[in-house]
Amino acid sequence: MRRLALLIGSCALIASVAIPASAHNRHHRSTCGKSHHGWTTIFDGSKRCFERWRYAGGASMTLQRDGTVRSGPGDPGLGVLWYAARPYGDFTLALQFRDDAPESGARANSGVQVRFPAPHPPVPGCPTTFNGTEQNNAAWIAVNCGHEIQINDSPDGDPRKTGSIYGFADLDSAESHPTAKGVWNDLEITVVGQHYTVVRNGVTINEFENVPGLQFPGREHDPGSDSRGLVGYIGLQSHGGPNDVVSFRNIKIKDLSDRD
Repeated sequence: MRRLALLIGSCALIASVAIPASAHNRHHRSTCGKSHHGWTTIFDGSKRCFERWRYAGGASMTLQRDGTVRSGPGDPGLGVLWYAARPYGDFTLALQFRDDAPESGARANSGVQVRFPAPHPPVPGCPTTFNGTEQNNAAWIAVNCGHEIQINDSPDGDPRKTGSIYGFADLDSAESHPTAKGVWNDLEITVVGQHYTVVRNGVTINEFENVPGLQFPGREHDPGSDSRGLVGYIGLQSHGGPNDVVSFRNIKIKDLSDRD
């Protein structure tokens, strides 16, 4: 059984390496890249589909035998698995996620990252920094020049729960409509112009207008809202902690850029 490998996008001081993935059922009939009623499948659980994605940064993201892709620990720092086939302008992205934090009582941290430049530094105007401190990690391009839709159902007081537009339109636990660990959730993200809408399990939980001139709260040395453009790539974040294990499946996208 062959071991699947996917090259990590280059970082400033880190050589490209392969991320391991468990072998998936070789008889799986891929729907990757196929469209139905305007929706295009970009991850269907197959090796063929997974090979259209690339990885940048630390932590890890692996293809599982059951056709899911799973974030987890690994090299230091966060990472991003990004769909490298093409960038998107206006779109609706739909997927399912599940919190699989291994420790009893623990919850996982992850996110869906949208409209960021290809994470191949250097990218003009998009540093690989955290509040001005260099991270030497290409995944920070997705953080600093795209928006993250947070995944985090922990019950603590952190205001940035699932469905938050991280740092710019944060939700508390009640607003995020949390579910128990081990439960599959439907997440739908629509971006038209600079308007973001987040729907969780059929309920609209967040709307945000990315107006110019907004500073990233608490990170005055990093890019603000002006760095979030109208076109970019789609990605899944691996946060990197031992309990930051989140599974994803059934990822599809509807291109809205050519709508009348």
